[in-house]
Amino acid sequence: MSQENVIEISDLKKTYGSDEVLAGLAFTVKKGEIFSLLGPDGSGKTSTIEILVGLRKPSEGEVSILGFNIKSTIEMREIKKLIGFLPQEFRTHDNLTVKENIQFWGKMYDTMIETSEILSILNLEEKANTRYKHLTPSFKKRVGLAIAFVNNPEIVFLDEPTAGLDQFAKREVWDIIKKFNKEGKTIFITTNDAIEPQAIADRVAIIHKGLMKDIGTPIELIDRFSSGNKIIIKSPTEQARLAAIEILQSACPLEVLFDEIIISSEEITLLEILEKLDRAKVRYSDIITQKPTLNDVFITLTGEALNKK
Repeated sequence: MSQENVIEISDLKKTYGSDEVLAGLAFTVKKGEIFSLLGPDGSGKTSTIEILVGLRKPSEGEVSILGFNIKSTIEMREIKKLIGFLPQEFRTHDNLTVKENIQFWGKMYDTMIETSEILSILNLEEKANTRYKHLTPSFKKRVGLAIAFVNNPEIVFLDEPTAGLDQFAKREVWDIIKKFNKEGKTIFITTNDAIEPQAIADRVAIIHKGLMKDIGTPIELIDRFSSGNKIIIKSPTEQARLAAIEILQSACPLEVLFDEIIISSEEITLLEILEKLDRAKVRYSDIITQKPTLNDVFITLTGEALNKK
């Protein structure tokens, strides 16, 4: 294993009966980075992370974590001492307080961060003596993060750590993750939210139907696969929308989504659009310019939206 890499994965496959959920994944994770595995539900993210933390066995392939082979029972025991894990469906003791829960899980390891220190890092001091069952989802997530980091691990695996949280709570979790990363922790995150890796990840791997589609920094992937900014025209009425489509479709390719007309800024400038609409006296309620996202990258790579509605 390269000194720089703390995780190395080669031709990783996982099948359940005749269903192949991982079809030969191969990637590395570097020491000290925040690495995100991005894909929709059912793409193989959770199967991947469960293999890495020893909850499932791979059907084929090689995985090395911190120089240890996960296929070796003895070496997997060593790995578990050096990693933390927050599953998507986290459960702990409802009737124990926040402080008691952290201490309970911490005692399972040879080393642990001082309870007072981890309460401070997670901003949980005021909730230290509150029973877990009385916490909001946001604070429950913080307790899960505290437990994932309690043994002072070298690598922490977080399976969709912000799922179900509102945008404010998500940002709180991102701040906590970045805080631990600055302390030298390597963080491995799975997510189906394209905003998340753009906000915090050093590199992101895009997974779809068990296949690795591409990997790189968020900026690299967006530059590689997205075609400039989007211009989005919102129409106040159906009649106005149809009129705008008629005026613009001869000038540039466009996409229609509900009451929005979406155009690539590489095809036509915003000024040209405004001139055409104003000249034809076509009304619009709003025109905005939107930067490309990893969701646009995902659509380019797979032909599907990341989160189907």
